[in-house]
Amino acid sequence: MKRLTAQEVIALIRTRGLKLTPQRLAIVEYLQQCTHHPTAEEVLAAVNARFPMASRATVYNTLNWLRENGHLMEIHEGGVMRFDPNLEPHHHFVCRQCGRVEDVESELVGPWPQCTLPGRHVIEGFDLTLRGLCADCAQSGQAAGA
Repeated sequence: MKRLTAQEVIALIRTRGLKLTPQRLAIVEYLQQCTHHPTAEEVLAAVNARFPMASRATVYNTLNWLRENGHLMEIHEGGVMRFDPNLEPHHHFVCRQCGRVEDVESELVGPWPQCTLPGRHVIEGFDLTLRGLCADCAQSGQAAGA
């Protein structure tokens, strides 16, 4: 799995003439170790635990900058924007009960059939969102129904 790396981001920040602030580095480090798909508010809370004066603007601007430069993907789910540091092509599973978002390797779903859309649309990629109950919610539902 290709993930966001601090070294790549640091190099990009320096080539763009931006400052490598402790807050920006904390955002990248948090995203590197994330095993879920955090919202901007979750990133802000994590960074504020280390740097209480980190601003909302710094977090949002850094997340947008990382996304625009290909170091982070966005997932829009249920009216909430989440960030995904997994840069490998993959899909997602969303639990309808607890809202957990999990990565699903592309190979598990299989290849997408080539298709042509009406008009002059050019398909550059796709992502698939599978929905259902995660294992924990499915198990607790069975236990409650027993």
